[in-house]
This record gives sequence, C-alpha cells and structure tokens, in this order.
Amino acid sequence: MATVAPDTTPARSRASIDALLRRVELRVGRRLDGVLQGERRGRRPGPGGDVSLTRQYEPGDDVRWIDWPLTARTGEAMVRVPELEPVLTAWALVDRSASMRFGSAVTTKGDLALEALAGLGTILRRRGDRLGVAASATGGLDLMRPPVGDRRGLSASLEAVARMPGGEREGRTDLAAAVAAVGKVARHRGAVFVISDFPHSDALENALGTLARRQEVFAVEVRDPRERELPDLGVVRLRDMETGGTRLVDTADPRFRARMAAVAAEREAATRSMLRRVRAFHAVVDTDGDWVLSLARALMPVRGRRVS
Repeated sequence: MATVAPDTTPARSRASIDALLRRVELRVGRRLDGVLQGERRGRRPGPGGDVSLTRQYEPGDDVRWIDWPLTARTGEAMVRVPELEPVLTAWALVDRSASMRFGSAVTTKGDLALEALAGLGTILRRRGDRLGVAASATGGLDLMRPPVGDRRGLSASLEAVARMPGGEREGRTDLAAAVAAVGKVARHRGAVFVISDFPHSDALENALGTLARRQEVFAVEVRDPRERELPDLGVVRLRDMETGGTRLVDTADPRFRARMAAVAAEREAATRSMLRRVRAFHAVVDTDGDWVLSLARALMPVRGRRVS
C-alpha cells in the first residue's frame, strides 16, 4: 500500500516562499504589463486570433467569431474559429552549487536565482503555459518537479528548491552533466532556462549546444559585483566557495585589484562568446541590480516565433 510522507516544511519557510512569490508577482505585474504582450501567439481563442476554420454557427459558439459579411452572402450564420495554440512546456534548471551561496549585496546569488525562477514561473503562468523545475547541487539532477501551470504548483516547486542543501560537498560542480540530464527529461520541443553563474568549460559548451538543437535555451547568468572588483580592505583571506581553498591577498595593492578585474572581464567575455556560439538567449541578473527587465529582454527575442 502506498503511503504519503507527512509535510514537514516549516511554517516559516512556507510563509517566506509565499511572501517571495507575492513580491515577485507584484514586480512582474507592475514592470512587465504591456512589455511582453504579443511575444508569442497565445493558446486561448479570441476575436483577434488567427483563423483556421470557417463553419456554420453552432449553439454555444462565441458570437465574436461570427463572420457577418460571409453570413450575409450565404444566408446562414457562419463563424471563423481562431486557431488554438498548444501549451508551451518549459523547464528551468537551477544551479544550487556552493558558489551560488556567495553574495555581497542585498542578497546571495542563490536567493536571486530563486527570485528569477519565481519570475519565470509567474510570466509563464500568466500566459497559460507550464514550467517544470530541476535543480542541481552535485552535477546530477538532485531535484525534479513536474511541469505545472498553477500558482500552488509553482509555490511548491520554489519551496522544494529553497529547502535543498546548497552544495555542501567540496569540488567543482559539473553543470555540464546537469544540462545533459535535463535535456533527456525535456524531450518535447519547448524552452529550457538555465539559471547559474556559468563556470566556463568545454563540456558545458558541448552540453548547451546539444540541448539547443532541440530546445530554445535561455541562459540566466547570476553575478555579484564583488566577483568583478574588490574594494580596498587591506589584507583579507579569500575562500573558494566550491573547493574550500583559501588564500591571503592584499586588496590594498592596486595591481592585484587590476589583475582581478581583468580576469573577471575575460571570464565574462568567454561566457558571452560561449552562449553566442550555442545560440542561447542570454540574460544577466546582478545581486545589486534589477533582474525583472533583464529577464524581459531575454524573452523578447522570441516575439512572433512559434514554440510548441
């Protein structure tokens, strides 16, 4: 006999996720209303829909579908039925590795990734589409939530991601393996959003390129300003979040800060080039910036394209 495990989610955790979702819904509603109108043909019929069928009027048909000139010519009530667009099923892969726990501004990269995930789910739900969620802290798919199109399902997915241990093991996370694994799950053509800080590697480029042959790939890159430049804090000990290695550095040395800025710029350029080569749409969200419009700009290139 199948048994159902009791819900052990702390009330405070559930309340914080609900508060996060309400905040994101408010921001998305205020900032994006009208921005994303018409970026993809909707699945709900309406008077402006594309015509796919002309037939006689039947009881229960929407009167807005009546073609009055054709009705006058034939002497019978005729309707033009708009085409129904299939539901878009999208997947989001969230990086929960140890490096995503870093944050020097108002939030960590991991918390920002969760907000971006809530924003994606809200946008897709408002369009009548569905979003499945996968997350990886080790290189495999440590969490899988099926595609849902309702608010309760989105909230449950956010809770599950938030409750994941944030990459406790030492060693570099194999994001390429996670991308390859989610590609096997997302079998039908649609869209896959990868939310990560994107550690560059040839294996990751190959995995993204393979995924992009069957899916629209959206790379949501999460950054923190202290990864690009450090203030003058004197001698400090820096720790690699993934390997645990530490190093003593002198941030008062302008040559060190210049080298760090150059390495960061080189890394960002390499990531941009990689995503351009695999033809992925690229959005950058920063822990001290506004992620809403960055996300909207990433979605706008598909305006008018039919994804099914």
